[in-house]
Amino acid sequence: MKAWIISISVIFIAVLVGISYYLYDMTAEPIRDRQDAAISLAEQTVDFSEVRGVDYYHGRRSYQVIDAIDADGEDIYIWVEETEEADDDSDEINIEVRQHSEGLTKQEAIDIAQSDITIDRLKSVRLGMIGSTPVYEVNYIDDEKRHSFYYITFADGTYIRHYQFLS
Repeated sequence: MKAWIISISVIFIAVLVGISYYLYDMTAEPIRDRQDAAISLAEQTVDFSEVRGVDYYHGRRSYQVIDAIDADGEDIYIWVEETEEADDDSDEINIEVRQHSEGLTKQEAIDIAQSDITIDRLKSVRLGMIGSTPVYEVNYIDDEKRHSFYYITFADGTYIRHYQFLS
């Protein structure tokens, strides 16, 4: 009897793990598809040899930000603007390229933000685009437990804007 209970429990857990993996994979697939599409678009414009990672940024316009190495071995960021399905026919896809050395590192962006504002808990730091300006978005919880966003330029850390939501 004890063996039956253990066997059924193991089968139940295995099925639960399998279903969980399937649901995760199914929900992550559209994200991977959008990242792959952004890489394909970037390959048409930029000559790069390796992709290190892809991050998503959603502001007034959405971007996939690709961290890559170009054909000369230089570290680059590529901002690929996402377009609506209806807009895909247009020939104007906004792609911006900057070398890592042209701007701040993530740690430098964090240091600038911490010198200007009080950060209780840092949630994320990601590259984005406001208008035609590459930016760092610092997502954090402040000392009053408000979810906040702090934007500085990628080039030199100039303050752009700051949002705080009530807790």
